[in-house]
Amino acid sequence: MHRRVVTRRGFLKGASALLAAALPGQHLLAQSTAMRRLDWNTFRNTRDYGSLVDGISRMRENTNASDKRSWAYWTNIHLNSCPHGIAYFLAWHRGYLYYFEQQLRAVSGNKSLVLPYWDYYTTPEMPGEFTNPSPFNPLYLARQNTNVIDALTLAPFASTVTNMQRGLANPFEVLIEDQPHNPVHNIIGTTMATLQSPTDPIFWLHHANIDRLWSAWQQAGGGRTTPPADSTYWAGTFTYANRLAMQRSRTIDTRNQLSYYYQNETMPTSLPAAQVAQAGDGGFVLASMRQGDSPLQLAQLGPRPSGAAPRLLLRPAIAELAASPSRQISGNRLAVGGVLRIPLNENSLSVQLQLDQTSADLLQRTLSTAAPQAASPYRSARVVLDSVRISGSGDIGGYFYHLYLNLPSSTDVSSATAYRIGSVGPFEIDAAAHRVHMRQDPGGSEPGTVALTFALSRQLSELVAADPRNITLSFVRVSGNSAPGGEVIRVGEARLELSTDTPQ
Repeated sequence: MHRRVVTRRGFLKGASALLAAALPGQHLLAQSTAMRRLDWNTFRNTRDYGSLVDGISRMRENTNASDKRSWAYWTNIHLNSCPHGIAYFLAWHRGYLYYFEQQLRAVSGNKSLVLPYWDYYTTPEMPGEFTNPSPFNPLYLARQNTNVIDALTLAPFASTVTNMQRGLANPFEVLIEDQPHNPVHNIIGTTMATLQSPTDPIFWLHHANIDRLWSAWQQAGGGRTTPPADSTYWAGTFTYANRLAMQRSRTIDTRNQLSYYYQNETMPTSLPAAQVAQAGDGGFVLASMRQGDSPLQLAQLGPRPSGAAPRLLLRPAIAELAASPSRQISGNRLAVGGVLRIPLNENSLSVQLQLDQTSADLLQRTLSTAAPQAASPYRSARVVLDSVRISGSGDIGGYFYHLYLNLPSSTDVSSATAYRIGSVGPFEIDAAAHRVHMRQDPGGSEPGTVALTFALSRQLSELVAADPRNITLSFVRVSGNSAPGGEVIRVGEARLELSTDTPQ
């Protein structure tokens, strides 16, 4: 989808000699006293601010991509190694930020320098230091948007989210990657909408915030559990480059293993207040849906004044598209129905999956909690978007789509999260293309495309089982102030599959 700066083999080979004299051994890197990573609004008023700007400037000026002191060196690590949409998304990035921070200290000459974080749950507008287009400002990069309020949700911090890792019910890692992580990349757009996103200096503050939110979740109690240190989950190492690796077990926590902590280690309990968009005032219209003559505010779920009318989300109109038949996809996957050739543009739309009676009966037997599991060889259901590709100017970002299953015709926005199964945007597509490139994923059915998979929660599985002949997918467009028009994504097929995988 996007050009890779350096292949993994070439990058590792070219870097090996330099890395012999690179960073010191990982145990020597740990600070004797835990260091505190600060919120940007605090950090920018410290003496370390100048060191950060100087360090970033020096690294960006270094054009040798094989040199650990260059900006491109760290971008290439992300391009060639990062796990997105698979296990260890949080842990891998924790180690990645840790080593980058060490290098930033070395380049700047400031041994006390720490990576700050951007708390967009408090201030969703990007810090002004990153938006000043002065040619002498190393923090600046052209972007589609600078306000990420559209990307925010409290879903990962709900009391029901007690498991961390993938494969378990309500996994925190999956939820926080799906939102806010991915939509922040998508809404900012341009380079941030690709896996070359570390090129943008705001990437590091974004991921420091994701790491902070994980740390806050780990410390919150309430039954929230991280696999213990002796779990096989932490066996093995993350290899970032030759002679630059970290044992997975070192990423369990920040204080004891990596000797840093955050200024604020509490989970967000509210979202920034929404500003109602008015024609011509430059406000945010968050989706191309309207109720009468008024744009619907779909994503900004700020505190609602008591007694105020609920913000309604109307299900988009159903598009008339060709149906795809039920068929065996593989030995453990059965497609029970779908639709073909879905064009995604500035408008939201819904599609209705057509199931024959035999498929509907099998779907009901599989998902119904009242039916014995032996009645079906399958155990779970998932939505698959197959043969997905970027169209037109979609790769510049500035937008994404909420994907809902069986969204009611009209519902309160705050209640709509119960029907949400994920998000779709250029960053998710580029991450899927990366998995294909790394041979972690077979890709889409058509050459040069990807497949995106969304497991159904138990709640949604029960909803589908109750009415298996009436299944609707809704793509609700969310746009920043600057977003491309026309077709931006083409989905070759959207289908519902049964799988032998254990339900989540």
